[in-house]
Amino acid sequence: MNKLFRRGALGALALTLASSAAAQVSVVATETFEYPFPGPLFDQDGGVGWENPWWVSGAINDDVGLFDSTAMPPFALDDGVGVYAGQVVERGEAYRKPDVFPHPDISGGGLFGIDDTTMWFSFSTVAFQSAPGEHFGGLALIEQGVGEKLFIGSPWDTNEWGIDDEGPNGPPASTIAGTDDTVPARLVCRIDFMPGMERLRLWVNPAVDYPTTTADLDEMIADCLFNEIRISSGGNNDDKYYFDNLVIAKGDPDGSVGTNYCGPGVPNSTGASGEIAALGSPSIAANQLTLEATDLPNQAFGFFLTSQTQALIANPGGSQGNLCLGGAIGRYVGPGQIQNTGTAGSFSLGLDLTMIPQPTGFVSAQVGEAWNFQAWHRDAVGGSATSNFTDATEVTFTM
Repeated sequence: MNKLFRRGALGALALTLASSAAAQVSVVATETFEYPFPGPLFDQDGGVGWENPWWVSGAINDDVGLFDSTAMPPFALDDGVGVYAGQVVERGEAYRKPDVFPHPDISGGGLFGIDDTTMWFSFSTVAFQSAPGEHFGGLALIEQGVGEKLFIGSPWDTNEWGIDDEGPNGPPASTIAGTDDTVPARLVCRIDFMPGMERLRLWVNPAVDYPTTTADLDEMIADCLFNEIRISSGGNNDDKYYFDNLVIAKGDPDGSVGTNYCGPGVPNSTGASGEIAALGSPSIAANQLTLEATDLPNQAFGFFLTSQTQALIANPGGSQGNLCLGGAIGRYVGPGQIQNTGTAGSFSLGLDLTMIPQPTGFVSAQVGEAWNFQAWHRDAVGGSATSNFTDATEVTFTM
């Protein structure tokens, strides 16, 4: 994701944020499968961040077994730590609960997935024994007593990497065209939990652990509270998968202090969906909040909008995109505030929280107020001039 910041004090702030971005993500639970092999996964309790040992379905609890580097075929994405898990009997299922207690910032009532939080799910996998057609393999998020909320991996009868939302009662699976579940892959999934639906992004073999680039799959999913995970695979042709290096994490690598919604935006002429981020601090006293719009067309003018009201207005004024603000909408169009994306496809603006624009003049942010921000920008489709919008972000101000 390209980033373009103003010079001077704002540029110094940007460098500080960039250097500390990785610290915004922290681990919730990991599993590298450091267990004796061969043997069952049942009742193994290694890894960190878990509430209980693995529980494996099946009469003799051997549906998920452990393999070492001599297993045939070998697992190319073996993490080199311990061994890796794989199906011994097809349709095997292994369950485990991440420990909720240390994470009140992202959990409530014993469940992960409360609004205004971000979580990551990553693991290495491959269909090591399969035939084209009816099979599946991956990681599921489970709410005990309710059922499967989300499946990440290779959904049933797709042979591609993707997701299946809400189990058998949800919409059809979404997959990434051109992927192949018989080719080892590192899947990285980010979920932004929001009021109502959640935003999910999925990358296949990203270059970093917590990517900020355009995702291979980006869509909204149903509300997703969970307290347990499951690894499983199977099919109608003795189909089986390997799993290794499972990581659950929390936080935003961009260091964003806002909660994004109304995304992904309608793709612009670059083929990507524009994104907005609120960087810096939500503190009114600090007065160091920066808005940043990225993944935009080059050499396009744009500016930021703000309102205390959220909405969804499709194609306002003939725009290609969606306006995600309602009510009284202010525009950052003062001197130096209308900006050009240049060759980086992005622009940013440092805000003065004592001068938030509104149709009737400027107002000051107050403690506890939630303000919404979005970027509007020029665009072109088929050579014809138009406009588009990023997604939107909500910032709740503090003292």
